[in-house]
Amino acid sequence: MMFKNSLKLFIANFSVFWKLLLYKIIVVCICALLFIPVIPSWEQSLNSVNFVKLLTSFATNNVFLNTTTLLNNLFILVDAFVNAMGILFTINTFAFFYSIVIVFLILPFLLGLSSVPTGEGLYSYMASLSKSSFTATFLSKLKISCIYSIFRALITLPFVAILTVTLYWLLYLTTLGGLFIIILPIIIVIYFVLMVSLLVTTFCGWMPATVVFNISPTQSFKKGIKAVSRRYFRVFSSVFVIIFFATIFSLMLTSFSLIALIPLASVAIIMLEMVMFFESQGMRYYVDLDTIISPKKLEQCDKFTKVKNII
Repeated sequence: MMFKNSLKLFIANFSVFWKLLLYKIIVVCICALLFIPVIPSWEQSLNSVNFVKLLTSFATNNVFLNTTTLLNNLFILVDAFVNAMGILFTINTFAFFYSIVIVFLILPFLLGLSSVPTGEGLYSYMASLSKSSFTATFLSKLKISCIYSIFRALITLPFVAILTVTLYWLLYLTTLGGLFIIILPIIIVIYFVLMVSLLVTTFCGWMPATVVFNISPTQSFKKGIKAVSRRYFRVFSSVFVIIFFATIFSLMLTSFSLIALIPLASVAIIMLEMVMFFESQGMRYYVDLDTIISPKKLEQCDKFTKVKNII
């Protein structure tokens, strides 16, 4: 029911997708502009490994290839990029660390600023069918959004680093050949989807708690963890499905499909987060103009040991 209600909410608020898509495009453009000072150094290092040629070939020639060939081509591309980074570190250390800060800190921070305004808009709709301006909410909630985005980026950074390294070594195994190569693509996809789903699920109550209770992200962190723990595996299965299909479609289609798939998956997960939080708190909510969901009250869902002192 949670996934079904999230889908209904997504359809009723599909305009959120276009707003987030536009916002993410603006953020990517801003970060691209920040790269201007180090473009000569990057150009030199990328040209030394023919990266642009490899990227063009990968983006245009990997449609409908079998998964093994696709992952092997992906490893060649990633390995060339890793070599280019090593060359960049040698010729311009400042450009190397400057780029790391942009990609792993500034970009996630700017992208994360849209979470709270989006949640505020969905909260208004789910609670009273009212609409709110994304831009106005973005400006009015900027302070809270900054705090949330900073902490979220810092918490996520170690996970992203570990996931990146492990995926690189898993992709490296595609070059070894043998029977193992047949099941390796499945292992890589499942590992990626599983790890990302665990991260998203664990923190999916954080933003809704900030919005619904109107408190700072530092106060809402514990409340969000508690809310998702009430139905962790149900939420995890829904998140897993969303990320799994987004990953599969990105492998089946060209790399340019990520332009639409990433915002679509982001919106779907935000919808799921809000539905999960409303249901975990026993709060009634709208999913569309004609449907009101009335989940069980909080005291009906929690164990007796947690509610025995309510009376």
